[in-house]
Amino acid sequence: MLGSQKFARLTHHSPLTTHFINPINPINFLSTFIPITINYPMRSVYFFLLAILFFTSCHFRNAKEGLPFTKDSLMGNWMLIRVNTSVKVVSGNSNALYDYRDSVMTPIFNNLEMTAFSFQPKGMISIDEGKVEKSTGNWLFTDDRKELLMQYKYLVEKDKSRFTVHHYWNDSLELENAIGRNKDTLYVKYILIKLRTNDSVPNLFDPALNKWRIKPAQPESDAAIQLRLKQVLYYYAGYFANISGNRIPYFNIEKLLCPIKFYSGGIGLKKFKTEDEWTKVFYDSTDAHKAHGMVSEAFDKIKGYPDRGRDYVQEYVAALKMIADVL
Repeated sequence: MLGSQKFARLTHHSPLTTHFINPINPINFLSTFIPITINYPMRSVYFFLLAILFFTSCHFRNAKEGLPFTKDSLMGNWMLIRVNTSVKVVSGNSNALYDYRDSVMTPIFNNLEMTAFSFQPKGMISIDEGKVEKSTGNWLFTDDRKELLMQYKYLVEKDKSRFTVHHYWNDSLELENAIGRNKDTLYVKYILIKLRTNDSVPNLFDPALNKWRIKPAQPESDAAIQLRLKQVLYYYAGYFANISGNRIPYFNIEKLLCPIKFYSGGIGLKKFKTEDEWTKVFYDSTDAHKAHGMVSEAFDKIKGYPDRGRDYVQEYVAALKMIADVL
């Protein structure tokens, strides 16, 4: 319930950090076609099953080989959901390579996983790392070599900024970055998912959805703080709509700049802490504290919690909009 305890729905779960959602298997032929009631001659059933097996084998063979990828395929928004590494040791000194891997990968893991990228015309790229201000960079893709050159603050060294397209299938892209170290090689694989939009899934890089990122030059009035807070809540409702609509299997709560705790089946209000990252949305801690109080009052006004059949992410979308609407 939404009330004095500041919980949208009481739950025994701890607040989430990285929320894992059960991946959706779009094609499951056994669950689709079994049980089969045989009311036809066996020959018809045989050819029917043969057709299923042929289609299935073609589908998975094509999935394994992937689809052609071009510069036009890259245009638009992507979410980098996972970074994996592997090594090739030739020198015999594996400890040195592993130490180098840890030093290189720690900032990449922390800053790039669950980061959104918008590949724009003329080689510009906008990056949302879960901070108030977006980062910018440059990109260049060569169709003949299937090679992407992408440079911004975490990828400034030559070896870290050059990627090859390893696999592309159904809006899922795998890039590989080979980093040479003496005689050895560190292979870094980046898994990205295309962020498609529609009437219910907004473009997360739409300037109209990101007005709250413009830092105020002075303390704001209560009305201006309320408007900024509404913009933040609507943005993250759109964020979760993207997570749900694009079947992204998890998300990182630590990258969300709002005073909300997220549970499996509910939301809550964080205790106010001046040092929390979300407070940087506002001019200073005084304005942020006012915003926190407004959210607290909004929780008290709402009765009930949206039920989307245990689809927690869609419930977050609805709940954040409810809070924004009663501010």
